[in-house]
Amino acid sequence: MDIKKLQKIVGEKMVITDRERMQTYLVDETVVGVRPDPAANVVLVKPGTSQEVSEILKLANQDRTPVFVRGGGTGLCGGSIPTRDGLLISMERFNRVIEMDTDNLMITVEAGVTLADILKAADAAGLIFPPHPGDEGAQAGGMVALNAGGTRAVKYG
Repeated sequence: MDIKKLQKIVGEKMVITDRERMQTYLVDETVVGVRPDPAANVVLVKPGTSQEVSEILKLANQDRTPVFVRGGGTGLCGGSIPTRDGLLISMERFNRVIEMDTDNLMITVEAGVTLADILKAADAAGLIFPPHPGDEGAQAGGMVALNAGGTRAVKYG
């Protein structure tokens, strides 16, 4: 993977190759005994727009580089751990609540919005957001990807 090209897409500070600086991105909350080991050669990229994601994926496709998408790291199944050398895309900069539609009881958010922020937005609108997988640092994209509903799923579905 061409690091210079990645830096041109997202900026130098948003491409991390230093293993020590990305250590917390290489694990999730999976129990240590069953947690998969992360790959040895991973590049962490933090895009901030869908255009940047598109350009990163085009570059990865050209090089046939494996891509792993990273949310808040609160999952319990190792889904965000890069198990092959490749690219780790963090969605943390996609952190905006786009719209709270109280008439239709819908919220539109970016993938990196945390559960805490969703709960605040719902509360401010006089609503509740039933899913609660436990960790309020969980991000919307991961909650959807893993069908994480938490204990409230029993009551609300």
